[in-house]
Amino acid sequence: KLCEEITNHQPQASTRNILISDNVGSGKSSFLNSVLSELRREELNGRVQNIQAVRPGEETSVTQRLKCHTFNDKIKIFDTAGFELEKTVNATIILKKIDGEVAEDIKFDDILKSKSSMEGDKIHCVVLVLSLHNAENLALIQFYEEFIGMLTEAGVPCQLLVTFDKLVEKTEDLKDLYKRRDIKKKIEMLAKEMRISMCNILVVSNYLEERETNQIKGTLLLEAFAQILMAAKFFQERM
Repeated sequence: KLCEEITNHQPQASTRNILISDNVGSGKSSFLNSVLSELRREELNGRVQNIQAVRPGEETSVTQRLKCHTFNDKIKIFDTAGFELEKTVNATIILKKIDGEVAEDIKFDDILKSKSSMEGDKIHCVVLVLSLHNAENLALIQFYEEFIGMLTEAGVPCQLLVTFDKLVEKTEDLKDLYKRRDIKKKIEMLAKEMRISMCNILVVSNYLEERETNQIKGTLLLEAFAQILMAAKFFQERM
């Protein structure tokens, strides 16, 4: 039912544009792999696809261009390089991209060098990904809080996607995800420290070692993606 809802999603304009970014290694690429695998389940015969943005053993993103993943010509997902706390380049790129000043498939370095405006797609929702393992990284939490504040000032909806890929031993345990007090406590802490509403925080478990999709993880992933689209829809209708 969720797949059908997303597949039949009708944007007000030509497309609904989502921009996704994270701290390096937080699970952004895994989320893209997982969601796109669900949305293309029939095409991929239930297998998990792979979009590799970080080489094994590396701590920095190797994504050099602003990538765009299109589903069914209605939804565009723009994939940025992961944040590195000592650099502010990603924040600058995202803020430019929000207003449609950056075209897809352009090198990030060229965005900063160029003084002329580059026409691109305006963004209707920004998704920031955070691993629950980094929930106690104070410098990272402060960075996210400041950046969420910038997005709020820009008037663009922001969804915080929290991944907890290694905290569940069995997939079946995900059925009771929202009843777990430890998860709820950490999400409440993040909402308070980042000054973001609980209803704008999504929790998922990505496909990592799995080769095939499954209904339990898939439902959580598609529920999160459907909420992201709904946030973009409300913003797009006000534009």
